[in-house]
Amino acid sequence: MRSIKWKLIIMYLGLVLLVMIVSGTYILLSLRNIEIDKSREQLEIYAERIYEQVIDGGKEENFQETLQKTVTNVMGIQGNILNAKGETIASTTALRPPYPTYTDQAIISGMNGTPSFSIGKKSTDSFGLLKEWMGYAVPIRGEEDNAIRYIIYTRLDAGNMQTSLNETTKTIVIAVAIALFLAAIMSYIFAQTLTGPILALTKGAKNMAEGNWKQSLKVRSRDEIGQLTSSFNDMAEELQKNMQEISKEKNRLEIILHNMSDGVISFANDGEMMLANTAAEDMLQPEKGQLNMTFSQFIHTFDINSGVYLDIEDEASKKVTFPVGKQFINATFSPYYNTKKDIEGVVVVLQDVTEQKKLDDMRKEFVANVSHELRTPLTTVKSYTETLMDGAVEDKEIAMEFLSIVDSEADRMAFLVRDLLQLSRFDNKQVRLNIVEIEMNEFLQTTVKQNKIHADAKKQELIFTPNPKPVIIYGDRDRVTQVVHNIISNAIKYSLEQARIHIYITEDNNYYKISVKDTGMGITRKDLPRIFERFYRVDKARSRAMGGTGLGLAIAKEIMEGHGGRLTAESEYGKGTTMTMWFPKERPVLEYEQDEESML
Repeated sequence: MRSIKWKLIIMYLGLVLLVMIVSGTYILLSLRNIEIDKSREQLEIYAERIYEQVIDGGKEENFQETLQKTVTNVMGIQGNILNAKGETIASTTALRPPYPTYTDQAIISGMNGTPSFSIGKKSTDSFGLLKEWMGYAVPIRGEEDNAIRYIIYTRLDAGNMQTSLNETTKTIVIAVAIALFLAAIMSYIFAQTLTGPILALTKGAKNMAEGNWKQSLKVRSRDEIGQLTSSFNDMAEELQKNMQEISKEKNRLEIILHNMSDGVISFANDGEMMLANTAAEDMLQPEKGQLNMTFSQFIHTFDINSGVYLDIEDEASKKVTFPVGKQFINATFSPYYNTKKDIEGVVVVLQDVTEQKKLDDMRKEFVANVSHELRTPLTTVKSYTETLMDGAVEDKEIAMEFLSIVDSEADRMAFLVRDLLQLSRFDNKQVRLNIVEIEMNEFLQTTVKQNKIHADAKKQELIFTPNPKPVIIYGDRDRVTQVVHNIISNAIKYSLEQARIHIYITEDNNYYKISVKDTGMGITRKDLPRIFERFYRVDKARSRAMGGTGLGLAIAKEIMEGHGGRLTAESEYGKGTTMTMWFPKERPVLEYEQDEESML
């Protein structure tokens, strides 16, 4: 029985039943006592009448006759006169002897001199019917010796009293049944008035637990239940406001989290993954499949050294860098705690440091290359200088040869320093461009003529196919000349004898594209993405032998980007390379547009 409504109904019915039983019992006992007292009074009056009308002044032999004639019969009462021994000598129930013999406790008490009543004594009447009697016996003493002479014994049929009590009992039982029925109806109504709002509150609370915060219950009264309902409505309204704020904050945090460039993964204290944002999935999922793993699986999947997290409790965070495919990921492990300072879980912040690592490697390689490029000519200069100082200066022919080599190496170092300075100015945005209009058909024809002598020396065919219409670009003539000359000279330098070098102009909606296509040795697919890096050489030994510093294409790329364009390369190893310079058709909007010499 889990419903409070039925508990209230049963308690109410039980209370009514208890009250009715107690009150009914009290009524029955009271009525019984009243009836007994009334019967006693009747028996006493009847006994007194027998004494006055029969015994007092009468003779014993006339008691029967006088009793029959003078004592008025009362419905249900029998009168008897007994001698001192308890023997009946006169009776209203018999006209002549033998008279009935009585064995009543009241008679014994009367024989002992004490008036007494008895009730519940069962015996037969004059017709032989077994009945329940109520008796009264009173002793009559003599005037002279005060000895017991007679006993007046009267008795009353108690069946009528019992019948009356039974009828009263039936009436009370019926009244109890009616009272219980009415009480059941009233208790149901009463319980409904109490439990109805409680059930409504329970349903409202359940709906709130399921996420339905828009709860407004009807207040049906001003009592405590009504006040509770009103308080529930106020609580629901406040909770709705708070949940809306929490939801807004959660959505805001989720948006921030999923739009972060850094990856974030959260693990619970049992190792289960609770959260992974989009950046984390992008960093890790392509290589390892679906990103749904425990902390231990995460550590082992990406081969992270276990030593970095075994003592994570001792420090605020731990940082580890590990590879994922071609990427390098920097992971920061940070534990978070509850109010008891126990670890609740670990948050892992992932950063893609591939570019930083690449730049760091390039920086290291750049320093090594610069050191190497400077060390070689410096070693040569020092060696020949020492040789001259040891006496070779006396031989003019050898001295001039050595000095020529020293001069050549000094020029090589000067070119290297010049190129490095130029790249540094591009990096620091210190290059000033003098933008003018350049007609590329005429410009390229002039450039081809300047380089034709070098091509002819290697028996190469250097061809320029002009565009049918004028091609006007906007750029710094000296810088553009540097780029074009570098591309053409590289094509001549790295192509074999009798190679063909073709220069032509194409266009699209936004760019003029000047292409230099050769039939040289080409570039491998592995080396092609790196040819614009500083000091990167496809064939290092051959490049140094040809006098290159490894910075020409890097400078050309910076110049093209400074003009709002770009420099691209297409190559097939063993078949040749095509370098394309992209110049925008519209005049580029540049921050600085004055001659570089003006800032020196």
